[in-house]
Amino acid sequence: MLSSKQATMVIKILSLCLAAALSFFVVTTKMPETAFVKESMESVEESSDTVMKLSAATLSTALAISALPDDFATPLAQSLSDMNIYFIAILVILFLEKILVRYGIQLAFAVLIPLACLAGVISVVTKKTFLKGFAARLCALALAVAFVVPCSTHITNVVAADMAVYVDSTIVETEDGADKLNEAMEGGDETKTMFEKLSDLLQTAIRDMSDLLLHFQNTIRKCMNSIAILILTNCLMPLLTFVILKWILKETFQIVIPMPVAAMKKRRKGGVETSIVEEEQS
Repeated sequence: MLSSKQATMVIKILSLCLAAALSFFVVTTKMPETAFVKESMESVEESSDTVMKLSAATLSTALAISALPDDFATPLAQSLSDMNIYFIAILVILFLEKILVRYGIQLAFAVLIPLACLAGVISVVTKKTFLKGFAARLCALALAVAFVVPCSTHITNVVAADMAVYVDSTIVETEDGADKLNEAMEGGDETKTMFEKLSDLLQTAIRDMSDLLLHFQNTIRKCMNSIAILILTNCLMPLLTFVILKWILKETFQIVIPMPVAAMKKRRKGGVETSIVEEEQS
């Protein structure tokens, strides 16, 4: 007959084993099929398409501007071409988010959660408190890895909906400007100058080269604003979501994840204090 203490230990062990089994066999396969995760993956794919569309629009506009018969257009074309550095960086971040969504959930629930449960079982058997803390940290890391991108994409869709509309309108306007510039330079009514043709096509008062360059300067400004929005929504929002998740986990489970530098300083300080006490005792 088991004592109450032994029965409690057995219940804890069985509960941890059951949690590990459910995590490995059930959650690992079911979680990627949920609407929450699928919508997150679709949102990341849409963001990648938006970045590539904006990149293509800026390149086409740069090529169209570089064909203008004026040296003042060259810096504008160069500015548009240089924007592709930002697009590449954003695409790299989005690619990493795809990997986290696709494989992070499997890593979290197939590896990290079972390892956390195993550490919990060992801590119950051996009564090692540091293993209990290690299990809690592993659990926190697994939840953060699994939900940081899905949570950030859903938050972005709610908070930054107006910003996404601005980016889409910038893409349409940039593509439209490049097409109409090419159309005006290729031909049409020979009795009209290129500026008159562009004035009609763009429905803007363009009388000379300065007006035309001013129009494309405004396009560049909108493209830069769109890049800032894409960096905010696709790069900073996931980072902010991770920080918030870490804070929630810390406040909920009282999990403190010490930094290596802080831990080393604390150990050194503790070592100095111990040596002082030993000297006083001697």
